Amino acid sequence: MRLSFALALLAASLLLVTPVRAADEIHWTMLSTTSVAFDWRGTGTTLRYGTTTAYGLSVAGATPTPLPFSSSGPFREARITGLAPGVTYHYSLDGGPDHTFHTLPAAGTKFTVYVEGDIGDTTSYANVGAVQKQIAQGAPSFVLAVGDLTYGNAHGQAAVDNHFNNVMKWSQDAAYMPAWGNHEWDASTDDFRNYKGRFALPNPQTSPGAPSAGGPGEDWYWFDAGNARFIAYPEPFSGAWADWNTKARTIMDAAQADPAIRFIITYGHRPAYSSGHHPGDGTLKSYMDALGAGHSKYVLNLNGHSHDYERTKAQGGVVHLTVGTGGSSLEEDGSCLWLMCTQPSWSAFRAFHLGTLRLSFTSTSIHGDMLCGPSGGGTNDVSCASGNVIDSFVIGTDVTTDAPMPVAGADLAITRVRPNPASSPLHVEFSLASDAPATLEVVDVAGRRWLHDELGALARGQHEATVSLRGLPGPGVYWLHLAQAGHGVVTQVVVIR
Repeated sequence: MRLSFALALLAASLLLVTPVRAADEIHWTMLSTTSVAFDWRGTGTTLRYGTTTAYGLSVAGATPTPLPFSSSGPFREARITGLAPGVTYHYSLDGGPDHTFHTLPAAGTKFTVYVEGDIGDTTSYANVGAVQKQIAQGAPSFVLAVGDLTYGNAHGQAAVDNHFNNVMKWSQDAAYMPAWGNHEWDASTDDFRNYKGRFALPNPQTSPGAPSAGGPGEDWYWFDAGNARFIAYPEPFSGAWADWNTKARTIMDAAQADPAIRFIITYGHRPAYSSGHHPGDGTLKSYMDALGAGHSKYVLNLNGHSHDYERTKAQGGVVHLTVGTGGSSLEEDGSCLWLMCTQPSWSAFRAFHLGTLRLSFTSTSIHGDMLCGPSGGGTNDVSCASGNVIDSFVIGTDVTTDAPMPVAGADLAITRVRPNPASSPLHVEFSLASDAPATLEVVDVAGRRWLHDELGALARGQHEATVSLRGLPGPGVYWLHLAQAGHGVVTQVVVIR
């Protein structure tokens, strides 16, 4: 009896020393078309996965290097290899609920990306949760987080752990693909161990001048998704941008010569163009302008740092988007809110409002929609309902006006627009891929939306609609955009008077 009692006391003491922690802070990254990496915090080490909820396969998580220090953990990382391209896998971590993951989208496939930067956590910023919920509802393939992820250096280490729990609204089913911002490394209270230790990245690169905390590597990286090459860029450590410029040029040269690549996109934290609180950096501007001039496929750059939304006209062929709207407070200057009160000639649209950017990729186009998020975070200079589109743009084209009629119900398509050119209402023939709600919009060449028609939930297959031209500002070239379930097609229309 005494022995049993002693053993029970020993067992109880061991539990006090090593408490069981259910898995949380769960997120994953895409490494290739056949591999992914998972990171989490928790006592359990087993991740089961497979093509059905029966799973059938498993992998063990190990202690990552470097080791995050935001809490005692334990922290885990597991790589899964030998996966099939284009397949959705189910997984359960430490006996938890079923979720899904996938590898990098294969060439020729359509996919949706959401973009946010300057995020934080719900304890420090009340609107973070609403923005993450908006992303989750969009069910993207992956999320580009363009720096200043947690603000742990400003609000303490608990904010780091809380951030990675806040994003679990989407990070259990969509890949978390980060770029680093200044708040990840430039203060003594937080450093790269908390971030490099939480992610495995595809094609990781080392930058000169990077802080020693966290070790070398994973300062930036690149990957191919569908028909697009995504190239992250580092923070401005001493010599880092010049080094990136040389290496990125080589990576872009290869993409320019690859017929499977249609678009090149860069993303990072600091802006090359910005009229907000943090002005554009001249060095970064010179590099990106030159890269755009030398690579026709380089069409888009994504960044944060200024806590606002701003889209430029194409500069050297590249549209620059500041998306510092992930939930932390807006950064506003004076009575006009903007650092540059007069909107620069290169700036096409700008707004102070939280939200997230949706990018829909097809084989020949990128459709961008800035989605209105929660109000607040500072003074809002646009009024919108959550989920509404406050800015739209299209890079490339999808469907010509007299394209062949598809098989009924086979795909999302605009099959015919007449008359074109038009001075009267447009008669639009189109097909829907499902019975999900759909919309028709008319957008001008600057990306401003002038008409929006909710089509509702129509049956899959062929339909017709009449689109009024009364709301347009005048004659000119416009884009007719048909969208459904995160995908879209577009065709050009000419309006005459």
